[in-house]
Amino acid sequence: MEVAKSALKLDASFVPARQLLLRGLLEARKTDEAMQVLQEGLDGQPTQIGWAMSLARLQLEHGDLAAADKTLARHQAHAENNADYAGFQGHVKTRLGLAKAATAHYQRATRLAPGEGRWWLGLGLALEADGKTQEAREAFRRSLQSATLSADLIGVAEQHLRP
Repeated sequence: MEVAKSALKLDASFVPARQLLLRGLLEARKTDEAMQVLQEGLDGQPTQIGWAMSLARLQLEHGDLAAADKTLARHQAHAENNADYAGFQGHVKTRLGLAKAATAHYQRATRLAPGEGRWWLGLGLALEADGKTQEAREAFRRSLQSATLSADLIGVAEQHLRP
């Protein structure tokens, strides 16, 4: 890790060094330091959407939903064509209790990756929370039709389809 830190002192934009340092910090469970390294990287290279998602995940794990939401929003312009990013934004908005905003992100995710059941399931949950029962049921059906859900997520979709 020290070599990577030294390399970043010489060139803060050296992506392989930042990746190596992040890997080491995460393996050592030094999440606060990892979040700082991610934020510094994003400050210099805001188009690194993988770093934005990693930072938001760590913020979410620390229970800071607002920070995760802010991180994702700040870098969204660079991730408009990334279904995983949109789906993660939908997840964060759902956790914040913002069903309409979650719906918009999940709709983008399903447009970008229509065969990914997780995004249809998330859309169904967001629509259901927004009181749009019929649309939610259709999204739950589409999630099951994708045949991409884990057994646990299949159970969630089936549970929401029960009368």
